Amino acid sequence: MLMKELMLLGDGSTPEVIDKASKTGIKVVALSEDVATNIRELISPDLVVDVKEWPEYSQEGLTLVRIRRPEDLKVVEEVAARSKVLIDSEGWKIIPLENIIAELGGDKIYAIANSVEEARSLLGVLEVGVKGVVMPIDSISKLNSVIRLFEEVNPLELVEAEVLEVREVGLGDRVCIDTTSILEPGEGMLVGGSASFFLLVHSENIKSPFTSPREFRVNAGAVSNYVLVPGGKTKYLSEVKSGLGVLAVNKDGRRRIVSVGRAKVERRPMVLIRAKANAAEGWAVLQLAETVPLTRADGSPLPVTEVKPGDKILVYVEEKKARHFGTAVDEFIEER
Repeated sequence: MLMKELMLLGDGSTPEVIDKASKTGIKVVALSEDVATNIRELISPDLVVDVKEWPEYSQEGLTLVRIRRPEDLKVVEEVAARSKVLIDSEGWKIIPLENIIAELGGDKIYAIANSVEEARSLLGVLEVGVKGVVMPIDSISKLNSVIRLFEEVNPLELVEAEVLEVREVGLGDRVCIDTTSILEPGEGMLVGGSASFFLLVHSENIKSPFTSPREFRVNAGAVSNYVLVPGGKTKYLSEVKSGLGVLAVNKDGRRRIVSVGRAKVERRPMVLIRAKANAAEGWAVLQLAETVPLTRADGSPLPVTEVKPGDKILVYVEEKKARHFGTAVDEFIEER
């Protein structure tokens, strides 16, 4: 799948917005040298992309082409042969991009979008969409909205992990996250004892002889577990409460934001499940109950009461980073 990219149009953006964007790794596009110079004083030069109008200038493999008439589509083809293309289109936006993507594909095509709604449309043109959008963003709330959009269109890369250890650890306080949404088969939440290794805990939308399905619920385990939330951040389960947005993730890594209607904390018997994916290891402490399942690669649930060493489960592994109040930061950390 074509992974989508977001870039910030630096011309006119406030220093506060540019600073926050840079902390999430978003590159800033500057259409003039003066703007580029100013932005470099705010953030790392590596995150600044300079572009001018083709054919006079191209840097870092991104060239601006302004589409004003049908003949300009030929210019896009010429530029795409040697560079990524940033399209600035006045008037008609969708039809020209449909023609370009049908001819060239979307992996080299970027477009300027003026709103979150327009960005959503451009990212879905011909069910392929542009590779990325460049947006003028003038507020933190708009930046957050665009980041959430990119979480929706870019799936996480889930991998299979091998279970190494299953060990009962006595009573503990666990958190059931009751959302305001119906969760689908193969969908749950990413939960982990460390900030870089998350197990996909399946929702309780499973029929059984003894309980009714709770299609809105994920029994996410110990209060000390992390759960992945929007913006690449985490929350301790002890911090989850009604009104919070959390990420529901399915077996294919597709994620969507769901709201918490209730977080229910109760004392229950617990089990530690440790797993390994390639060189990374992680764990989660979950309630020991038949209604609490992990997720196999095909999306089917695997109750924790049946998990044994050697079983394969879906996990999400991030680059190991420390976290400060849920936000990843570059410093040494060891979790065990």
